[in-house]
Amino acid sequence: MAAKPSASLSTLAIRRHIGTLMLAIAVIAMGIYSLYQMPVDLLPSISYPRIGLRADAPGVVPEVAVNEVTRPLEEALAATEGVTQIFSQTREGRISIDLFFQPGADVDQALNDATATLNRARNALPETIEQPRLFKFDPSQLPVYELALTSSELKPVDLRIFADDELARELIRVPGVANVDVSGGVEEEIQVNLDLQRLQSFGLDIADVLNAIGDRNQDTSGGLVRGGETESLTRLIGKFADADEIRNLPIAVGTPENPQTVTLSDLAVINDDIAEQRILVTLNRQPAVKLSVQKQPDANSVAVVDGVKAKLEDLRQGGAMPGDLQMTATLDESIFIRNSIQNVAVAGLSGATLAAIAVLFFLGSFRQTLIIVLAIPLATLAAIA
Repeated sequence: MAAKPSASLSTLAIRRHIGTLMLAIAVIAMGIYSLYQMPVDLLPSISYPRIGLRADAPGVVPEVAVNEVTRPLEEALAATEGVTQIFSQTREGRISIDLFFQPGADVDQALNDATATLNRARNALPETIEQPRLFKFDPSQLPVYELALTSSELKPVDLRIFADDELARELIRVPGVANVDVSGGVEEEIQVNLDLQRLQSFGLDIADVLNAIGDRNQDTSGGLVRGGETESLTRLIGKFADADEIRNLPIAVGTPENPQTVTLSDLAVINDDIAEQRILVTLNRQPAVKLSVQKQPDANSVAVVDGVKAKLEDLRQGGAMPGDLQMTATLDESIFIRNSIQNVAVAGLSGATLAAIAVLFFLGSFRQTLIIVLAIPLATLAAIA
């Protein structure tokens, strides 16, 4: 008597066709759901074996910055575990140091070690140096959307103020946006032009004036005020509100036996002017202000760009935009990403069609060809799920 052949997977699927259909529908549903949950980005999540440090040194010439800032930082960061190379660049007002590690190194742990080393070396740096910034190199830090602002009616300084105080503040609230960088245009600046002869006549120097301005231009806590059963926090507001307050800043001169007081306007000429423009942004030869939008590392690039565009449209519809303001997108990664996805979809459909034609040519059966054609997207959705 012949042995009964064992049931194959194909035989089981044919006999249990209802269960097979339900399983296929479940795979399709899970695949479609997973497809919409997948993040869409230009590049995959990559961690480069590299850490960067940036420090601003306003008014410090490179020769002095190398000896007082760059070399002490290099010597301190050289103790970071796993570092293989240190590359530094010093220029006027900016110090850049890059730490390189072996491929596959734990960059997060190296960043923690470098941060602890930097905190220990911070006290050895000049007080005029701003707090250095440590960061990992990540493709997600690149802007996903940039736009240029131009206006024929607004002054350049007003255009920059609008971009800083209004537009950037609104765009940073869009879900997925990590930072909005503003560059170009002109910024407000109150210039204090000291008269050295008058300073010497009063027995003062530049440090005395700087200390007087720094001591006055700050907000501090005033402590607690108790009244009955309640307590209230107080705040001493000391920030300068306008140029007139700087002009009327009192400065003590004279001797302890004969104390005198003069105002800063007696020692200097104070102008409410604009800062020297170091970065020039133009669009079609017209001065402009550029906004660069950076997304969070795990955010969807397309969703972030769409949210930024929707926010800009809401602001325009709500009347928050100046009437003649022109916004021109100079970088939009969502366009390239959408085109790439569209090309992949077209290539997949073309390949499936050619495969169906080849199968039909060799098998000569529409039923078997249909089964194979349906199996291709089903396998793709199963792989996505």
